[in-house]
Amino acid sequence: MAPKVLFASGVGRNGEVAEGLQKAGCEVLMIPPGPQGQPHYPTDEEIEKYWRQADAFVMSGRDMVTREALAASPTMRVGASTIIGTENIDLKAASELGIVIGYGAVPENLLGVAEAVVMLAAALVKHLPAKWTSVREGGWRVDSVGNMMRGRTIGLVGLGNIGRAVAARLQGWEVDLIAADPYVDLAVAAALNVRLVDLDALMRESDVVSVMVTISDETRGLIGQRELDLMKPGAYFINTSRGAAVDEAALIRALDSHLGGVAIDTWEREPSNLENPLRDHPKVIATGHNVGHSEEVYAALGPAAIENILCGLRGEPPPYLRNPEALPAWRERLQRLGITPMGV
Repeated sequence: MAPKVLFASGVGRNGEVAEGLQKAGCEVLMIPPGPQGQPHYPTDEEIEKYWRQADAFVMSGRDMVTREALAASPTMRVGASTIIGTENIDLKAASELGIVIGYGAVPENLLGVAEAVVMLAAALVKHLPAKWTSVREGGWRVDSVGNMMRGRTIGLVGLGNIGRAVAARLQGWEVDLIAADPYVDLAVAAALNVRLVDLDALMRESDVVSVMVTISDETRGLIGQRELDLMKPGAYFINTSRGAAVDEAALIRALDSHLGGVAIDTWEREPSNLENPLRDHPKVIATGHNVGHSEEVYAALGPAAIENILCGLRGEPPPYLRNPEALPAWRERLQRLGITPMGV
């Protein structure tokens, strides 16, 4: 019997993934789309009609995967996000139930964001927003021309895959690299010429602070008024991680009081409100959660989602596994379903 893969939408990248899985012998179950632009939670009717018979699921960022839906799916064994974000999936529930989750952590995604962080840091330090605005508004020179990156202290909040890629790309720039990440070994940081410090020290010492964390109970609201007040006058702040990690109201106050500039790609609300002052502030580089995107990453995400699902259905861990803590319970779940786990 063909495995059944549940989709919340068949448009865009999800449509490509659905087509690829059908060619691989899967049966696609397509949930009718919910209201445009709003989070969609599984209804009791959808759980009964779709989730209970599904072996796998593929969801986009606005489709919420709840504990109730997962617990009601006896044959479910793997899920996938077509993007790198998994905030819409109850990962704790999935791990406890023995359902592995794949996500879009393809090299093109991680490296694209890392390239963007380096670009934004240099743009802020060299006062590119002011120089650009001056010419666009009919002027020419600016009063403050900025500085060199050489000799600056760059603070990385999070030294995971993206943070390490940023550090690797800043080798040779003659900058001082520091990072705050309680889960990284000293040896790993030292290999990247990064000095580990606590968050308060990082905020105080850095000329540029870049936030690169996933969202969890620990990181939600990680950067607030207290942390921003620790930053040097004229320092710069970058957020390319998730809007929920930073208090936007506090960031606006810090920008108007002592920060030299801000680059923000991820927002508390997306799309952000038109009246949000960060959107058109003269010291802000504002992008719409796409600063690291590229044609290369778009081309890689669909095949990665297909591979994540097919591996999980075969009893192999997805190559881009978001919740490795699920593997023991996943092996038990597969055995109950009569599937022999492989590669674990």
